[in-house]
Amino acid sequence: MDVDELQHALGGVVLESAFLERVLRAAFSALIDSKYAAVVDSRLTAATMIEDCERITRHHTDIPAAEKDRLLAALKACHQANSHRNRVIHDAWATRPGDVLVTLHGSRNSRDVMVTVRTPAEVRQVADRLADAASAVKAAMTAVFGPEWDRAEDQLRQELGRDVGADYRGQRPDE
Repeated sequence: MDVDELQHALGGVVLESAFLERVLRAAFSALIDSKYAAVVDSRLTAATMIEDCERITRHHTDIPAAEKDRLLAALKACHQANSHRNRVIHDAWATRPGDVLVTLHGSRNSRDVMVTVRTPAEVRQVADRLADAASAVKAAMTAVFGPEWDRAEDQLRQELGRDVGADYRGQRPDE
């Protein structure tokens, strides 16, 4: 297996993961309908944001049933793509195709795990799934909230002149 090709494919997964996370943060803020959602979502993992967006969507009284179903389907695709992303990112360090039994040595114990090694083509498919899932969420959110739906997430950042997620333990950047 060409390691450079695998690294390039993994880079695509990282880029698409970042795009998916950005879309999820905007969706979270729009669903909550508050610029202050950015204070909370900056601390959430992609998996947690997906779950929270699903919960909010199920209970959101302003979203018609058909759009709710579309958004929930898009969020389910995000969940599946993110799960595949996690497996690819954490399993791709091995360089032989197929399943390999690996012993992980921890500070307290060791355990055997089966690692499925991905080819660069398989890794690129995961990047494509991430991109497709993010695009599906964007389309569903636009159908529900209109073309300006993603503005709420940026509103607080613009007012403060900085990213809330850049705060370190609640300290202001100048401290």
